[in-house]
Amino acid sequence: MIDTINKKEFLDQCDFPKEWLEWNMLPDSMLKKLYESYKLNTEEDSLEGGYRNFRLDAFFYWLDGDLTENQIRNLFRLSSFEKSGKYMRSSINRHKDCTEPIRKELFGYTKDEIPKFIKTQLAEILGFPKEWLAWRMYPDDLFLKHRKLFQPGNESDSENERCEAFHHWLSRELKEDQLLKLTQLAQLDPDPLMAMNIQSHIRKHKNCTPKVKKLLEQ
Repeated sequence: MIDTINKKEFLDQCDFPKEWLEWNMLPDSMLKKLYESYKLNTEEDSLEGGYRNFRLDAFFYWLDGDLTENQIRNLFRLSSFEKSGKYMRSSINRHKDCTEPIRKELFGYTKDEIPKFIKTQLAEILGFPKEWLAWRMYPDDLFLKHRKLFQPGNESDSENERCEAFHHWLSRELKEDQLLKLTQLAQLDPDPLMAMNIQSHIRKHKNCTPKVKKLLEQ
C-alpha cells in the first residue's frame, strides 16, 4: 500500500480528475500497480504532456475485466475528460458486458437498430461533417455498404469510412465544383492527418484547377 503523501503526489502528477476517486474507480490494488510503474517511468507523454499514459492504464485495467453497468457508466463519463475519449468509448461499446440497454443509454443505439439506421444517423456516428449530406456527397451505395459492415465500437475507426468516401469521388472524372467541395470537406474533417492526405490526392487529380489549388492553400 502506498502512503497518503505519495498517493496524492501520484494523482496530482498524473492529473486524474477528482471523479476517479469520488466514483471509487481507483481501488488500492490498481493504484499500487500504477504507482509502481510511475516510480519506474516518469517520462511525460510526448503528445499531450503530463502523464496521460497512467490514466489510460487505469481505463484498461477496468476494460480488461468484468464490468457492472454502473462501472460502464462511470468509464463512459470519465472518458469525456480525455482528448482521446472517443477511442475509450469505442472500447467500452465493444466490451462484452455492455448490454443492449446500456448501449442504448450511452451510445444511442442497439445492435438490432444498426440495420435500420438512416443515412443521417450513420453519418453522424461516423463523424461525417453535415456538409457531406447537404451537398449530396455521401452516395447511397456507400452508405449501405458502411451500414452493413458497422459494428458497435467502430466509431473510433470512422476515419476509414470517411477516407473511403473521399476516394469514391477521387477515382472518378470530376468537375471543378466537385473538387472544390471535396477540398472543403477535407478541411472540415475531424482527423487532420487523414485530411492532409486527402488534400494531397486532390492536388494530384488531373482536373485540379488553379481555383482548387488556391482553396487547398487556405
